[in-house]
Amino acid sequence: MATHTSKGHTSPDITVAVTDMIQAIRSHNLERIKQCYEQATDTQRTAQLRHCFEAASSHSSNYEHYQNIAAHCISQHGLPAGVIAGINTTERVDFFMPALQAASAFNVTNHQGNTFLHCLFANPANPLPPFNYIRSLLLFERNESLAEALVIRNHQGFNALEVYLSFNPQHNALPQHELTAWLALCEALRTLNGVNNDNLTKVMAHLNGANMAGLSGNKHRLTLIASYYQVSVSSLSSMN
Repeated sequence: MATHTSKGHTSPDITVAVTDMIQAIRSHNLERIKQCYEQATDTQRTAQLRHCFEAASSHSSNYEHYQNIAAHCISQHGLPAGVIAGINTTERVDFFMPALQAASAFNVTNHQGNTFLHCLFANPANPLPPFNYIRSLLLFERNESLAEALVIRNHQGFNALEVYLSFNPQHNALPQHELTAWLALCEALRTLNGVNNDNLTKVMAHLNGANMAGLSGNKHRLTLIASYYQVSVSSLSSMN
């Protein structure tokens, strides 16, 4: 949810847009809040939504209030592409989930073709990839379209799980509950015809290019790749 200029300073128009949103929120007038959001540019909307998330995180008693504001704004006037890369932790997914549901925005992509799932699974700051968290969300009927987001391919041709395999630098072995969830997500993708075996070569090429696919240090990652593409781990050694 970047909102800064190349020099690291917040631009004046963004500051004004956030200030206007703060004043609208203080007015307790939902129509004024939605109008403030509607009249903003995508970059300004990103900054306004970032303010809502940060305010909610800082004031737990008002968490649902800010969450509902974000949901009302996004459901009526859209999810700005600039927010997507910022929905990359479970805390941020939790905050924006009502908005994503109300706006049917699970499939919205940014300028790189990434959904929030791509960003969530690629984020190296997450101690563990939240596969079990997403699998749990998929079990709710209201989140049926979330499964379709798993299939969406970015501009590199990768879906969210393939982005994890290719770019997430955390190679620690997954605990059993996360491994079970990984296998369930792989099966969901196969059910949706979302697995493209032609991408195996591309995934391995990315890992080799980053010097991450050697058998000596990344056997677990190779096991995940093998489980996703349903090939043997030994067959991957020839691709190193």
